[in-house]
Amino acid sequence: MVAFFFLPEIFQPGRMLGVLLLLAYAWVTLVYAELCKPDAQNAFKVRLSIKTALGDDAYTWDASEEYLFKAMVAFAMRRYSSQEATQTSNVLLCNVTDRVSFWFVVTDSSTNVTAIPRNEVEAAIRMNRNRINSAFLLSDETLQFLKISSTLAPPAEQSTPTWLIVFGVVLCIIVAGLIFLIISGIQQRKRHNKMPEETDGFEEKCETVMTMENGIPCDTLDLKAGQINRVYTAADDERFTPL
Repeated sequence: MVAFFFLPEIFQPGRMLGVLLLLAYAWVTLVYAELCKPDAQNAFKVRLSIKTALGDDAYTWDASEEYLFKAMVAFAMRRYSSQEATQTSNVLLCNVTDRVSFWFVVTDSSTNVTAIPRNEVEAAIRMNRNRINSAFLLSDETLQFLKISSTLAPPAEQSTPTWLIVFGVVLCIIVAGLIFLIISGIQQRKRHNKMPEETDGFEEKCETVMTMENGIPCDTLDLKAGQINRVYTAADDERFTPL
């Protein structure tokens, strides 16, 4: 009798709506629990070593950090699939431990009760791994996505192409070599032109040399045509002079 007495109150419109919402929440919670659990089909385990990475500057893992992680995963999914429907509410965390490890799964925004396939989540994490690491001041070694291989940062694109740098260096070497050859040729030509002038000057100097014979200055010595010493000529002339 008592149960039948309360049945009309339960089926009142306001109370009926509250009961339906409570049942829906319990059902969604139960579904989420099946989606996000250790070793679930589309779940991933994450392990953070904050103390090891930052030492005395290590921060505490709390609800705000969990929200940041959800936001970064949602950001990664948006960039990978170009879909803006993914929200932080679509990223579920479970089995969070004090040593900062947990499992997460990403639900489909259209249904919110099914998980996005594992390969899509893995590709999105790999694509945006560096952005996620930077958000938590960690690296691939201290922010580990188990069963997701680490990725290296894309190499920084140089503003100047490498081939252009090599071409510039080779061109500078060629130009320097040409300048050296030109200067060497000019110097050799100057030395070659100066040598005949020095020889002519030496011959002219020799031609004007005054010879001395027994303290008596002789005539100018002509190196080219020769010169007769008149002292000996005079002596020869006197020997053949008639008495």
